[in-house]
Amino acid sequence: MMKRITALLLLACLVLSGLSNAKTAYADDSWYTYTYNYWGDEEASPDAYTVDRVISGSAFGEDVGSLLNPDSLFAIDDLLYVVDSKNNRIIEAQWKNGEFRTVRVIYHVNVSEEKKDLLKIGDKIELCLLQPGDVFVKPITKEQRLKVYGEYLGTPYVPEIEPEEEPAKDGEGEGKGEGDNADATDADAEKKDNASDSDGENGETGETGETGETGETGETGESSEGGKASEGTKPAKTKWQENIEVRKFNRDYDIFIADTQNNRIIHCDYDLNVIDVVANPKDETLADDYKFLPSHFVVDDAYRYYVQALNINAGIMEFTKDGTFTGYIGASPVTISFAQRIWRKIQTKEQRMKTKMFVPTEYNNICIDSKGFLYVTTSTLKDNEIATGTGKPVRKLNSMGTDILIRNGNHFPIGDLKTGNVAGAMEQGLSITGSTAFVDVVTFENETYCCLDKTRGRLFVYDFQGNLLYAFGNSGMNEGSFLNPSAVVKLDEETLAVLDRFAGTITIFTMTSYGKLINKALSLYRVGQYDESADVWREVLKYNGNCELAYVGIGRSLLRQKRYKEAMDEFEIARDSVNYSKAFKYYREEVVEDNIVWFIIVIAALILIPKGIRTAKRLRKEISEA
Repeated sequence: MMKRITALLLLACLVLSGLSNAKTAYADDSWYTYTYNYWGDEEASPDAYTVDRVISGSAFGEDVGSLLNPDSLFAIDDLLYVVDSKNNRIIEAQWKNGEFRTVRVIYHVNVSEEKKDLLKIGDKIELCLLQPGDVFVKPITKEQRLKVYGEYLGTPYVPEIEPEEEPAKDGEGEGKGEGDNADATDADAEKKDNASDSDGENGETGETGETGETGETGETGESSEGGKASEGTKPAKTKWQENIEVRKFNRDYDIFIADTQNNRIIHCDYDLNVIDVVANPKDETLADDYKFLPSHFVVDDAYRYYVQALNINAGIMEFTKDGTFTGYIGASPVTISFAQRIWRKIQTKEQRMKTKMFVPTEYNNICIDSKGFLYVTTSTLKDNEIATGTGKPVRKLNSMGTDILIRNGNHFPIGDLKTGNVAGAMEQGLSITGSTAFVDVVTFENETYCCLDKTRGRLFVYDFQGNLLYAFGNSGMNEGSFLNPSAVVKLDEETLAVLDRFAGTITIFTMTSYGKLINKALSLYRVGQYDESADVWREVLKYNGNCELAYVGIGRSLLRQKRYKEAMDEFEIARDSVNYSKAFKYYREEVVEDNIVWFIIVIAALILIPKGIRTAKRLRKEISEA
């Protein structure tokens, strides 16, 4: 008896130990992948992305140092641009063979004597960046540039160096300004130690030997004092800092920089020679003392600017290629409840003036896809607006500013469906409440899109119909978690980079086999290869039998193939009532068409047989009476 009791106690200890270890292992994994089922409950999913690495500013070189409140990322071909806002610079790096190699660090632009007045702030020509908010790079050849913008190169403008007020003492070099601004001479010495790269790819030139400043004019320009400029005040100046060039590239690109605290967008060629500047717009809708604070922006194929500016809630600002302000597009509609409408009707004029104004929601980021459609995000919506679908945290705008984002999923593309501690937060000891707050969005070639949430540090990936494919990420300081995520870009179709503003880090996510299968299935469906798409979805089900979207994908492929009955079965498993009704409608029509002859025969029989019987009875009666 005692042996049995001892064995049972030992077994109980082993079970409890296993549960404890399992919980500990789960807690250590501070991010995981999940989705929502038909009922709105979270369901664990195989990982679609996994963390490849987390890099900080020091990964770009000792001269670069730490990132200080970086605000934005931009990727094109094999280049990544990091907007290191508080350090008043933009870092350009090459992403090659899974590694980053620093190309250059941009602190200032160059300008010709003929165009120097474009950079005039007050009575000074300001070449340095001041807390830039965004960067956009667009491919363009020299011939195209001359055709669109005309000649812009001329006699280089050589700014004067202002004398230092307090020279360095005791043989020490000048102290670094805010954000690790290294001394210009140190940067020059470092540059002489670096040989130019000779890759011969993507338009790179195969140069060797000592590298020089790209497009520099020779002398350094005006210094500017550190510190952040607040709205409505004259921007503080930063200490002059030479650009640091590590590798010499020659790309057919134009670079556009949102120089936020200098109230302008600078357009320059790849060598940083200024072509044009979009400055403070003049319009009757703007106050006389309005300060243009471009935060994020994109440029379309017609060279129009679409700008998300701070403290603008009338929509996205639109500018022509020459910087002329043409108005707003995509203004967020204002929603007023029925009770609020009634109350405003009975209020006095004085009461209405004291009542809070109903104004459109302000956007916080913008992205443009390969077809020229704009994706915008906003994070200032109320919880009830998001839950009911009246508030739309992500939108897809056409050229007229109309939201054309498809929302055919079981749930709206709003991120997390619940505002409490969901999907593992409680297990990690976190207390995070409130709705998802999208701060950035990136699109893919198969028209899926990924939204970045700063509330819980998650990424939500949706397909072109608005179905949630998967969500992953978390809040915290562990690998794959974020303190304050601010930007997401794709390095390629299978690699994402996420910027954490507070931590000053960039997390690289690479797609897993499961994620690649989902991507492949969606891409095949988009190009009309429905049989192949269904086959891939069946492979997805081998990874995750609870993937409702796989059943929907198979059903949609069967529907396209006119296999309506089989499609109905798949949609029934996924509880997709919309597509089930569509398949049932076509199935019913198919059944009627295939059996139309029999329907006619049956109907004719139902009409003719009773009539024949009556005629036979009448004839029999007449014969019998005769």
